[in-house]
Amino acid sequence: MSGCLGIPTAALILAAVAAGAGGLSAPRLAAAAATCPKAETLPRVSLKTLAGRVTYETRKSREQLARLQRRKGAQSRKRGWNPIGLTLTKLQFRMDISINTLSRKAKRHCATVAGVKAELGYDEITIYVAMRYPRGSCQYLSVLEHENEHLAIFRNTLARYAPKVERRLVQAASQLKPLTGRSPNQAAAKIQKALQRQIEPLFKEMNKVMDRENDRIDTTENYHREQARCSKW
Repeated sequence: MSGCLGIPTAALILAAVAAGAGGLSAPRLAAAAATCPKAETLPRVSLKTLAGRVTYETRKSREQLARLQRRKGAQSRKRGWNPIGLTLTKLQFRMDISINTLSRKAKRHCATVAGVKAELGYDEITIYVAMRYPRGSCQYLSVLEHENEHLAIFRNTLARYAPKVERRLVQAASQLKPLTGRSPNQAAAKIQKALQRQIEPLFKEMNKVMDRENDRIDTTENYHREQARCSKW
């Protein structure tokens, strides 16, 4: 028995590139605030959303799609159904952080966030349709329609959460107190981690929403309804 199954993965990737100086671990934050002046201006924060370049792949068999599905951790929870369509992507968040530093004696450096340029979204989204269904056929169009629903879920969730992520990032960067560290290059990584800790809960929430929405269309009833449109699956 075969069915139109598209189970996407949205793995959390926190990739950040930081530029700047100074750093301090959390337990010493209070001491840093007492010895370092606050920033005179608020950090410049911007967030760019990445809708993802869509690639359509039609050169894999159903068996290959099943192996790809298992390898990517997108296991089917519908027994008796084999994947004939699949949508895969990775949710990504990247930051480029700039920092203002002020040197102190004894190799201590104060650091504050000057700016954050962030990116949220997908670099690429790949939609697979089993090779046995020629382009333009009834079966191909039925599978493609289903997988495009998954695509819409990814992009709609991104559009819904991007403003929340940006607001959280602005708040976190503005409220982050000055940090001190032994080397100017430490601060970027430490500040990056502090900001990522503030953003990470939203990623978990985004993934839960996407899982719930994808499960809503990946039902046995929906698969039967889609199969009824065409013959010779």
